[in-house]
Amino acid sequence: MQLQPKRSQVARAVDLAVYLFISFLGIFQFTHYQHAPDYLNDVTYPDLASSLLHHSAYTVRLLPETTLPPGLPLVLTIVGRFFGLTPAVSFGVIAISTAVGLFVTYEFLRRVEGRAVAAVACLLFASSPVLFEFNTGLVFPEMPYFCVSMAVLLLSLKVDRFRQTRSAIPYLVLLGFGLPLAILIRSVGVALLLGIVSWCCASLVLDRDNGRKRIARFAVPFVLAMLAQLTWGIWAQRHQVVEWQLPGYPGSYMSQLRVKDGQHPELGYATISDVPARIAINVVTRETGFLRLMLRRNFAEFWSSPAIAGFTVVLLIGLWFSVKNGGQLCDWYFLFYECIFLAWPWDYRDRFVFPIVPLACLYLWRGILGIRNLLIARPKWTSLGLAFAGLLLCFASAAFALGFLKFHVNPRHVHGDHLQVVLVTFFWGLFSIAAFLVFRVQQIGGSASIIRMAHTFRPGLSISAAILTVSTVAFLVITGAKAIIVAGRANLDPDPAEVSLFPEFKASNWIRTHEPEGAVVMAREPEFVFHYSHEKTVWFPPISNAGVLMDGIRRHQVGIIEVSRHENSYWLPSEEDCFESLSRSYGVFFRLVQRDSDYQVYEVLDRPAIGSRPQGPGR
Repeated sequence: MQLQPKRSQVARAVDLAVYLFISFLGIFQFTHYQHAPDYLNDVTYPDLASSLLHHSAYTVRLLPETTLPPGLPLVLTIVGRFFGLTPAVSFGVIAISTAVGLFVTYEFLRRVEGRAVAAVACLLFASSPVLFEFNTGLVFPEMPYFCVSMAVLLLSLKVDRFRQTRSAIPYLVLLGFGLPLAILIRSVGVALLLGIVSWCCASLVLDRDNGRKRIARFAVPFVLAMLAQLTWGIWAQRHQVVEWQLPGYPGSYMSQLRVKDGQHPELGYATISDVPARIAINVVTRETGFLRLMLRRNFAEFWSSPAIAGFTVVLLIGLWFSVKNGGQLCDWYFLFYECIFLAWPWDYRDRFVFPIVPLACLYLWRGILGIRNLLIARPKWTSLGLAFAGLLLCFASAAFALGFLKFHVNPRHVHGDHLQVVLVTFFWGLFSIAAFLVFRVQQIGGSASIIRMAHTFRPGLSISAAILTVSTVAFLVITGAKAIIVAGRANLDPDPAEVSLFPEFKASNWIRTHEPEGAVVMAREPEFVFHYSHEKTVWFPPISNAGVLMDGIRRHQVGIIEVSRHENSYWLPSEEDCFESLSRSYGVFFRLVQRDSDYQVYEVLDRPAIGSRPQGPGR
């Protein structure tokens, strides 16, 4: 009789500890953003909000913004109307979104899988230094979207569990507001709509009455979200201004999916043969990014690594066990979200993973349970399958080690060394041998003992496993929190020279103080340069064709060209390479007016200097 009250007390203590930890980190993030007079990194979303607030126009650098949806700028505008639109307010919105999103996520995971999984996922995610540095340095929509999308999943869970539709009306009203907002904050929110359609269809196939009930309940929020997406899409299409004829960016996201490489648009459109390589790269980079985010260390980026291969297999098993009987909205949403980013033609960024980190933890846990159940129900065939998989991965790792296969799937993201590949080869060899020995033991009549052994390692009941798990999580949370405190203190007095856009920062300030007003500036980071130089800007596109660039310079009446120097250029070809090509063909039209170790500024001459003649393209 006393056991139940004790369990309730422990449960409340766990809830309180998680809430307090998230609150502490939320308050710390709220007060320890980058304290600078102005934004030191990307300024696009704050400037969009400023345009809405002061000019009632959705523009950035005097042009309509037709790629980024208006959800976050609208939120910043509403908050800015009451508290001002300063960096403190903008970063405060991100901090509050993060904390509330983690609260909602904990409640959601606690309902679908229990407190242990919810606490581990939320504590590890909240204490990630990568997440903290992102949230305190950039005003981006990832965490507001995370907050709203997780609220949508929680509301959907509540709505689905009500027996009477009348009781679910308050939650449906909130869902009718949250689902369109999620799509307007980030376009990838369309995965929620695809998830609802697939969930309802699966329900109709498995249980027609339940499927009809879900369709009736989710129809109105779904239609509202579709209307929001269509309205935004039509407005964007009608107001799009094309500065340069390039495939992909800044076109719609659908057009960007068609290119071979989003950061190197001159490569043109992708073919069917490009798709498998793109998916393979995205699988590896997304999984190594997730592991780095949660475990605070880097992993070698090759697909036969135990971290990558194990992660993939366990997660897929967990997802399969979740959807095989119809699943929930979160299962289908996760599936479509990942499918979108597996087809994404841009380099990996941590922010692309943030919104689904807790869900990935959920499916990893379910995958572990699924493998355990398979070992108990079908020990012979499961062990044989593991032996075969281990052998395949052993041969793959050996091929990486001997150079028959490319070690790193993406040269832009290089972690690890050759020694890791050799060690992985031995690991998979030993794994395969061990699994085959288990298979042989079962063949000679040891199945019962194997099943008993599997039962002894049941997660959650083994005291040693529980102690090891708690100790590991506590260590990762404490080390992450310490790193966050160090990073937060550094944010109180940030050094502009350490940010990636410092060359553009210096160049913009020089242009503002030395060049006459009204000049059109061409720059690779036009939004940032416009923000600081206060001059009209044109994008310096990644185009190596000198003729196309010169035609654009004349068409846009460019008077100044800013060329920054970065060790690793985000766009390819780099702006230095593009300007070098331009200078070789039309050098007499440009005059160097400022040279720095990080940037150069050129003036565009109306006519070439006396006694010189312009070279044509190719000369």
